[in-house]
Amino acid sequence: MKHLYLVRHAKSSKDIPDITDIERPLNKRGLRDSRLMGRRLKKKGITVDAIYSSPAKRALATAKRLAEEIGVPRRDIVTVKSLYRANVLKLMAAIKQIADTAETAMIFGHNPEFLNLANYLTPRLIVKFPTSGVLGVDFNVNSWKKVTRKSGRVAFFDYPKKKNKPPKELL
Repeated sequence: MKHLYLVRHAKSSKDIPDITDIERPLNKRGLRDSRLMGRRLKKKGITVDAIYSSPAKRALATAKRLAEEIGVPRRDIVTVKSLYRANVLKLMAAIKQIADTAETAMIFGHNPEFLNLANYLTPRLIVKFPTSGVLGVDFNVNSWKKVTRKSGRVAFFDYPKKKNKPPKELL
């Protein structure tokens, strides 16, 4: 069995003039939420064999902060250019390249791509993929190359919820 965790980057700053999209950093909420989600995953006992991140500053910063919380050294995060502004086919190609020695993998990236990928991989309809959201997907396969459309089962979906505001149903 293979386990994949899709992590949408934490909240970023959009109001900084003269920087490119790929250079946008996390804002205060993003810094806080990326650590929060790492602590939640640690509490669930989640460990990973491989971590891949989009090269975008906000995705990589989210990966570093979350990895630190679950005990994965930052140096173990692999930056993959094709995870930035990728469509579902490119994301699937990246998943199929994960070494089969890795039973669990975590990928950090962006919307709308991750929402589209989540709906491609699982039969459950996911209507929103919030920032810092983590979707755990299980696959009953022994090779990442065998991951196909609708072959995954949603294990969990977690994201930071605003205080005093009930969460909207996302699944």
